[in-house]
Amino acid sequence: MYLWKVDSLVKDFKSGKVSQKEEFKYMLMFTILMSVASNQALYIESIYNYYDALSSALVFGISIFGVYYCYKINSCGDDRDFLVRVFCIGLPVLIRVSAVMIPLLIGSKSLETLLLNPEFLNEVTVETTVVDVVVISTSIAAYYWYLATKIRAVSSKNA
Repeated sequence: MYLWKVDSLVKDFKSGKVSQKEEFKYMLMFTILMSVASNQALYIESIYNYYDALSSALVFGISIFGVYYCYKINSCGDDRDFLVRVFCIGLPVLIRVSAVMIPLLIGSKSLETLLLNPEFLNEVTVETTVVDVVVISTSIAAYYWYLATKIRAVSSKNA
């Protein structure tokens, strides 16, 4: 695995030396780095509470497991085009999951605010709550589950 030598990686791709397992390693590393980089604790002047830490840990774990699960599904099938499938199939899967989960998040936040914390409407700052953690974690898990089902369909040896 190359982390600095881009030209060597390009040469390996050109000569067909990058295996599906190597592609998985790159995807896993990319997922880990993006999870770390998107952690709210890195942002200046943001409120970071227990639920943010819990959400970060869950998203990190679910994402790593999700990438691994998709890889295993693909490798048990025809073991081809892992990255192409993750990115190309992943886009419409993301759009579909978002179409369901964004309204769910808005609805759950609205209900939570109105029922449990009506004074929240007067507050300037927004903090993560247990509802956010559940909806976000469920969204990530749903994304990888749905993606894996579609990867299974395309990689199936019994087409």
